[in-house]
Formats: sequence, C-alpha cells, structure tokens
Amino acid sequence: MTTTIPGPKGLPFAGVARELIADAPGYINTLADTYGPYVRFPVFLNDFYLVSDPELIREVLVTQVANFPKDDRDIEILSRMLGYGLVTTNGEAHKRQRRLTQPAFHTRRVEAYAGTMVDYAEAMLNDWAAADSSGETVIDISEAMRELTMYIVARTLFGADRVAMKDTADAIGLAIHALQDIINKEFQAPVIWPDWLPTGRNRRRRFATAILYDTIDALIAERRSAAGDGRVADTGDLLSMLLLSQDEAGDRMSDAEVRDQLVTLFVAGHETTSNALTWTWYLLSQHPAEEAKLHEELDRVLADRPPSLADLPALPYTLRVIKEAMRLYPPAWVLNVRKAAADTTLGDFQVRRGDQLWLSPYVTHRRPALFPNPERFDPDRWTPEREKALPKFAYMPFGGGPRVCIGNSFALMEAQLIVAAVAQRFRLRLAPDQAIELNPQVTLSNKGGLRMVVSGKTSTDHRDS
Repeated sequence: MTTTIPGPKGLPFAGVARELIADAPGYINTLADTYGPYVRFPVFLNDFYLVSDPELIREVLVTQVANFPKDDRDIEILSRMLGYGLVTTNGEAHKRQRRLTQPAFHTRRVEAYAGTMVDYAEAMLNDWAAADSSGETVIDISEAMRELTMYIVARTLFGADRVAMKDTADAIGLAIHALQDIINKEFQAPVIWPDWLPTGRNRRRRFATAILYDTIDALIAERRSAAGDGRVADTGDLLSMLLLSQDEAGDRMSDAEVRDQLVTLFVAGHETTSNALTWTWYLLSQHPAEEAKLHEELDRVLADRPPSLADLPALPYTLRVIKEAMRLYPPAWVLNVRKAAADTTLGDFQVRRGDQLWLSPYVTHRRPALFPNPERFDPDRWTPEREKALPKFAYMPFGGGPRVCIGNSFALMEAQLIVAAVAQRFRLRLAPDQAIELNPQVTLSNKGGLRMVVSGKTSTDHRDS
C-alpha cells in the first residue's frame, strides 16, 4: 500500500496556485505525465489529489461513489449561480432530483427535438448566407454556437421560440459569461467571502443571477397560470415535463426546485455544447484531410438537403469528429472536487477522510497508454472496434456513474445535427490573426472567443482540401 503520494512541493502557503492560475489544464496534465496516476499537489495550505487512471476513476465515480460526494466548497460556489439542482446536490437529494428529472430525457422525447435543432441551425445558416455578399465573412464562431444552442435549449426547455428569445438572448449570454468569470475567480481564491457582503463581485453575481432567475420564474408562472384545471398541460417541452413529474410516492418538485433544475439545464445545456462545437470547427480547420472525409460523408448521405434524425446512423464519421473534439477539448475539463467521507483505498493508494480528489477528463483523455499520440486529432479512434477496446473511464466528456450528465444523448444528437447542417453548406477557416489560448473556467473555451472565416461550400470543396 502506497502511503507517500508523489507530487510537487510548491511554494509556502500558495503551493502551486500560481501554476494553476496561469494554465490549469496544461499544468495538471504535466503533473500526470511526471508523477503518474495519483498525484498530490498543494494549493493554499490544502492538499489535492489528481486521479487520472480509469480504474481509479471508476472506483471514485461508481464503486465507492457514496464515499466520494462533491466537495462542499464547490457546491457553495456553484449554488450561488445554479441554485440547488442536479449539479449542486449530494446524496439522497441528488437521487430524488435525478429520479424526478429522468423522464424528461426519455429517448423518444429527446429525439422529438431533432427537428427543432435542424430548423434553428438552418435559420442561422440562412442569416450567414444573407450576410455573405463578398463570398466570405468573419464571425466569432463561439458566439454563433452559443446563441444557436441557447435558442435550441430555450425552445426544448421552455417552448420559447427563436424570435421570442431574440430580445433576451444577449442579456442572458452576458449574464452567463459574468457568472462563469465570477465562479472561476472564486475557485482560484483562498477564501470565499459570504454572498451577503456588498463586494463588487457579489453585486455582479446578484445582477446576473437575477436575469436568469427572473426569466425562468416568469416562464414557470406563465405555465401555471395557463393550467385551467390546475394541471399543467404537457406541451412537449422539459418545463411541462418537470412540472408534471412525480415519483412512485406521488412526490413532485416545488416551483423553486423546478427553477433550479431549469437554470442548471439551461446553462449547462447550451454552454457545454457550444464549446464542444467551437472546438470541433477549430480542429477541422486545422486538419484538411479529416475535414475532407467529413465533407465526403455529408455529400454522399445528404447531397444538398439538411440532415434529419433518420440520417444520423448513416453519419458515423460526423459523430467520430465530435467525439474526438471532445476528447481533446472536453467542455467539462475537470469534474467537481470529490471529498473522501471516510478512510479508504484506491488501488494501491491510501485515501484519508477529507482528502480532496480532482478528476479531469482533459488529463485522462491525454494519457498516452490510452490514446497513443494523444495530441493528434484522429476521429478514427472512435471506430466501434477501437472504442470498445478502451477502459470504461478512459473517455468521460459527460462524467460517469450515477452522476453522468443527464443530457448526454441530447447533446450528442444536437452536436451531430449541427455539424452536419453547417458543414453541408459552409466551410470555416481560422481567422489569420486568431490566437488559441485556453480559457479554463467551469467550461473550456478559448480566451476572447474564436474568430473564423466563413465561406459558402461548393460541391467540389472536399476535393480541393
């Protein structure tokens, strides 16, 4: 049994905080390269432990999940933005919310949203075409994907259409960006100040959360008021499903609980997918051979028509491209800290009560033993045979175990349809002066957005790459 865990010593008091603030994904990846699958690293007088081996991760997320709840500090920081939904609860509270929310993500219900996803993507592409008078234009693709996925989530969550959301989309987007920045600063800080203190950060947070909460509270109230006999109608969106959901004992969510779930799903449901799509476009722009294979598949299967749900099984390479993009740039690049509730072991390593564990998809996805030449963009890693040969937790862009992302099927379907729709009509190239610098907040984006040159695709483009 290993009692001495390897790792860097760091500076007095600060430990390795400076390195984490400068480049957290790169630094913890180097820790795993240097010290192995279980690494100790100090930050502000606390010791943390980076776990990057799939079998050890399985122990944390599945076998011993009851002994590794989310850390209270992480929950306190995130709940100031998200309330107490699926992401910010532990134990029985989480199990109850998961049980009540799960029916909203039944396969048939999720698949019913495919038409909305394609329609909204096509509306965005028509706007691009109308603005493209010179044959090409420069857009911030991260902002375009954020807006598109926000419209889709608003429609599927609340039944709010694209036109109705247009007036509030910018305000909501700015609020979410502000909250991500605040949360990131609090994760990096040695002390979390009480939210009742009148600090500048707390005032910003209250203003931003009010935008989100007021919007969703109004939608819930509107839906309640439309219930003529006291029973909300099932209009096909997730809001109605959550208001109607009940467990075997007849237990339902309160309006406050529904609001917290909707805020969580709204923020997570568009921010993560928009980042995954943004990195997909970046990687395709840098790898013309893989882009050509994508275009060949789309031209062969779709010809000149938009994609549909029925087309997805015939677009396996499109899905492989997305999976590989999420391997290299997983939107949830690090999972919330897990804190050991009791002494235990993980493999050959001794874990003490109170030890705080980091699990990072970004790091695990770059283990050379799991993914040879890990920095290489290779969608063919995701052929059925190669994917089946991977250990269970070698790839975890949606987390894993009983806390696996409840919307993972929704997100993959959405990403596959959007990539197919966009690439069928346009090509995207990185703007010449665009720098790539990771922005590792709650989700993984590029600092300052991602400017790309968008041009209409001709039928011979894939042969010219």
